[in-house]
Amino acid sequence: MNTNSASANQYAQAIMQAMLERWQGALSSVSNALKQNPQLAELLTNADGDMNERLAALESIIPADAPAELRNTLQVMVQDGSIKLVEQVGGALAQVSSGRTAGPIKAEVTSAVTLSDEEQEKLRRALAARYGENLTFTFHVDPALLGGLRVRVGDSLVDTSVATRLQSMRESLASVVR
Repeated sequence: MNTNSASANQYAQAIMQAMLERWQGALSSVSNALKQNPQLAELLTNADGDMNERLAALESIIPADAPAELRNTLQVMVQDGSIKLVEQVGGALAQVSSGRTAGPIKAEVTSAVTLSDEEQEKLRRALAARYGENLTFTFHVDPALLGGLRVRVGDSLVDTSVATRLQSMRESLASVVR
């Protein structure tokens, strides 16, 4: 793959990730509102209720910056009486967007030092929110990373290690010198 294709792919992945995060953030906001207000959840799922009232109630909990497509999807979910599935939709969205919809997904976390139980749990929650609940975790220690983390979920890799950043800087400097 040439440099232009690689760069284009990186931009495309960044755009998709930003869109996914925006959708998941809005879905999470709606899900939290429903959990905090059971009467609202009941109103939105009541098939006998006035549809205009139900849609107005939904609109009151959708974040102002939510994409129009998400608003439409949530409205359909209210009309179908399936708004209570909003949390599961967020997890499924992460799986569908990554091309993985069945079976457990392997999440491998490598750190320069041993992570505490609290740090591991925070990572578990963050990765489950991003990729869905169907993750199996393994934690490794590799002192060669020098610091930071390398997280692989399925075929997705996020590498924030100091060693990788140093390698990138070395390559940048070498390309300038040539």
